[in-house]
Amino acid sequence: MSDTQKATLASIQATNRPLYRAYLLKEQFRELIKIKGEDGKLLLAAWLRWAARSKIPAMAKVAKKIRRHLPELHNTLDSGLSNARVEATNTHLRVLTRRAYGYHSPDALIAIADLTRGGLCPPLPGR
Repeated sequence: MSDTQKATLASIQATNRPLYRAYLLKEQFRELIKIKGEDGKLLLAAWLRWAARSKIPAMAKVAKKIRRHLPELHNTLDSGLSNARVEATNTHLRVLTRRAYGYHSPDALIAIADLTRGGLCPPLPGR
């Protein structure tokens, strides 16, 4: 953090305790996702207790939603994998679909997807 950011955070801590607590909860969650395995699961359980007791309705709601998906989060912490690549591919394919809007058949979209996302590199004539 820069000095300005530290000063702003200190000001928030002094004037708006719920906002500061929400910031700490957010930052703690960011850090615990980086820690994998059993340690990550223990930190997640502690974070869920903290969020539920925080007296911040939005954080309590987030903790409740996370509890519903706890097995999936535990799988993520165990394997270290995320769905980031899948989400990136979905977003890219949506952009390609908009680009291929004027074509008359879905074959054009499939060809564009193969070229951009599929790693297809056909030999070009004359090269």
